[in-house]
Amino acid sequence: MRFLTYLVFCMLVFSCSSPERRPTTGKEWIQQSITYHDPLGRWANLRASFQVQDSLPPGRDSRTYVFSLDNGKSHFSYRFRDLEFEVLADSVRIIKGEVEKERALRLRNYYSYLWGLPMKLMDPGTAIEDSVREETLSGKTYQVVRVPYEKDIWYFYLNPENYRMEAYKFYQDEAAGKGEIIYLEGEYDFKGMKIPMNRTWYRTETPEFLGTDMLKSIQGID
Repeated sequence: MRFLTYLVFCMLVFSCSSPERRPTTGKEWIQQSITYHDPLGRWANLRASFQVQDSLPPGRDSRTYVFSLDNGKSHFSYRFRDLEFEVLADSVRIIKGEVEKERALRLRNYYSYLWGLPMKLMDPGTAIEDSVREETLSGKTYQVVRVPYEKDIWYFYLNPENYRMEAYKFYQDEAAGKGEIIYLEGEYDFKGMKIPMNRTWYRTETPEFLGTDMLKSIQGID
């Protein structure tokens, strides 16, 4: 009995002292980031409306708009001033105003992708590279995951302490350094999901400020 107690004690000490296994591949880093941002796995069936206000460079009017997602049904809707439409799969229905189908689908892809990161990186066909590099950005050191798409190359900056996604950038022409970088600030907690609140955009080839998207609220859809 004393030997059994000692054996259990040793097992507990060993399990408590064993270091946590760190990710080694890009996919493992992204999976850890998803665990941080969406620990309960709610994104796949999220039903919610996002109210967003943007802050644009001088000379351009800021906007407040609303988009809604029903991810389980592949449904997206958008509302801004005199324009309102919805997308179900790849079918577009215009409720008010005018918009070309191609633009409506681009808006759907844009909002569902950016606001769904890092979870959207698990979509079929996403080629997350195995190699991960270390890079300093704005005085902080990150683990950077590279994801090439057909038309552009994306880099995702993950905090090595908690796996939080804190920035990403993409190149339309990587050789020329032409692209955009987006800094993420703040978090909006919605049903256990940690969604970045502010996204501030700059060009990569110049220090030009492009704008900030500010998340004002998220409301569940009944």
